[in-house]
Amino acid sequence: MAQQNKENQTLKLTLVVTRQCNFDCRYCLQKHEDAVMPEEMGKKAIDDLAGSVLFRSEKLKKASPGETPKVRGQISFYGGEPLLQRPLIEKLVKYAKAKFAEIENSRLVFEITTNGTLLDEAFVSFAKENRIILALSHDGLSQDLVRLDRGGHPTKALVDKKLDMLLQTFPDTIIMMTVHPDHVDKVAESLEFFRGKGVRAVSMVLAHGERVLWTDEKFEALSLEMEKVEKLYEAWNLGDSIFRFIPFENKIRNYIRGKDADSAPCHFGCHKLMVDTDGKYYPCSHFIRLEGFSVGSIDEGLDDSRLESLESQRIEPKDCAECALSSRCHHTCACANHGHTGSMSEVSALQCEYEKLLIRLSDQAASFLMQSESPRFIERMYRN
Repeated sequence: MAQQNKENQTLKLTLVVTRQCNFDCRYCLQKHEDAVMPEEMGKKAIDDLAGSVLFRSEKLKKASPGETPKVRGQISFYGGEPLLQRPLIEKLVKYAKAKFAEIENSRLVFEITTNGTLLDEAFVSFAKENRIILALSHDGLSQDLVRLDRGGHPTKALVDKKLDMLLQTFPDTIIMMTVHPDHVDKVAESLEFFRGKGVRAVSMVLAHGERVLWTDEKFEALSLEMEKVEKLYEAWNLGDSIFRFIPFENKIRNYIRGKDADSAPCHFGCHKLMVDTDGKYYPCSHFIRLEGFSVGSIDEGLDDSRLESLESQRIEPKDCAECALSSRCHHTCACANHGHTGSMSEVSALQCEYEKLLIRLSDQAASFLMQSESPRFIERMYRN
């Protein structure tokens, strides 16, 4: 049931531990419900992951006698807001560590993306002890405009305090920022805010779905903001300085390595499966509980034919196939396409123009930083 990343021998599993959330974000597509994953279901999913890791390890040993293969397992805890089920997460982490301790030469890591409000020093210490990667959802200067709590109250002041605490233990914490079309004018200032806090890495996506409306005027405003971002990225990566703006970094690294954009980070099906609170499998978080997108369950196993059928629906549009930038564009990202157009294989005009913008600006930044011989940037881009 865990899917394989052949390149780095990592088998990945995502557990939706709850569908509850203490936020009511203006762009969120989830229907928050009082649903929690039973502990035994989570353990069964971990058992299956451990079995897949053991099988893969043994297969590699046979294929390469004399070598010691190292297969990594990765477990992500997802919500809603996953830390609403903190006791469950702690139990499953301990259970998973015990299971993987029985597998020779295996390695296990965890990840959680949280809105941050329930973080405390005890859990941050637990995360450090148990190799849990914590990512923080934070929309910067737009936080109080789009990320309110369930009572309609602002959240930025509290989350800012949690960020300060988190950075003391995890200085490389990644910020997950979503851009709402009504507030694109705050993108560059938000990155400046994060850098002032000591943040070294920000990932960014555009809000999509039925709750948001992108217009030509709003995209033009975004384009102007991204021009500012490109200049900030150049300045913040000169010499020994480091600031990772993930949308640019992915474009640059993939180009240097000669990889298609779809080699990462699209998670649809072939990368890792989601296990919902009811035990059903889904190929991506975007499709959880959408009719026709379940691909099996904990009890019944993975429905390979159903997964293959969904994969077969990801057909590259003719215009994209003939585009010179197709290998560098996430035009086959099922999640983004479905969110914008309702079809896994239909690319929205917004996504198309945004990808072109990212490619142009990331190339411009890379050219400047290469010519400037910025050592930390060059080392990072060419690192294995």
